[in-house]
Amino acid sequence: MDGTTFFGPWEGDPIASWEDAMAAIEDVMNKIGRRRMAWRGQVNASWCLHSGLYRRLLAQATGNAPEEADLLKAEDKLLSLARDGWRFDQLPYLELVAHMQHYGAPTRLLDVSLNPLVALWFAVEQRHADEDGQDGRVFAIDVTDRSVRLDAGWNTYDIPWRHFEKASKWSLELPLLWRPPSYNERIPAQQSGFLLAGVPKYYAGKNSQYRKAPGDASAAGLWKADEVRRATSVPTRMVDRTRNLDPRSRPTLTLRIAADAKEPIRRRLERDYGINSGTMYPDLFGMATHIRGQVDDGGLLDRPATPGAGTS
Repeated sequence: MDGTTFFGPWEGDPIASWEDAMAAIEDVMNKIGRRRMAWRGQVNASWCLHSGLYRRLLAQATGNAPEEADLLKAEDKLLSLARDGWRFDQLPYLELVAHMQHYGAPTRLLDVSLNPLVALWFAVEQRHADEDGQDGRVFAIDVTDRSVRLDAGWNTYDIPWRHFEKASKWSLELPLLWRPPSYNERIPAQQSGFLLAGVPKYYAGKNSQYRKAPGDASAAGLWKADEVRRATSVPTRMVDRTRNLDPRSRPTLTLRIAADAKEPIRRRLERDYGINSGTMYPDLFGMATHIRGQVDDGGLLDRPATPGAGTS
């Protein structure tokens, strides 16, 4: 299972230019009305919608895709390692995993932004790798009235959702949005937040939210639970972005960015909106990572050709 197979039928025509991108985002904004959307950009359209921790569990799985209990066990192991090995006993769990995510450790969290242009930049970001030649993808996920607040139930030292599975719709409904305090410079710079949800599941006969394509489910078919988990580690409700939205719907929308459009879109975002590596990764860690990429793969230290060299 890859992202194109699961999300492709819902994406509409690929975004082929800056003008296409602006028109598509404006169209989505008009259709969602007063809904609150979380936006996520991925540089490769074939990537699935997986958190870092779930992606690693899935890579190790020899049978069915991991379920919620498997992800929770992995989180317990990471929590014990952080508490015992580094003695971060003073940090509540959510703050701890936010720091872990920032520095590249795998967690359940999925990075998102409330700004669609920020998500668009992440979908066209230059990586100096194979992804630069691949189509990108933008997600828009409805998080209306689904905000996490750091009250007594969430701001705990143990994993807050440890007992959610049996008592709530943790793995059934669309993700929650947590907008953390500014633990680091990137959080306000990226207008960022994190999606939180259980690993997708559904009860027998109630998988209509996982249709394989727009239209009647009997014609398009329905994804099995294991297939859904191989495509996304959070519940989704895919909707064709080219159609009008039901006012009662809680949609998940997606746009595909053609590879040839990445560079011109990135240039406009950087020139006209100031969205670039320096503003998205404003900390020292981001600076060092960007400079290393420019030196190793971006030709920063290449010597300019000498005029007349090689001629007699």
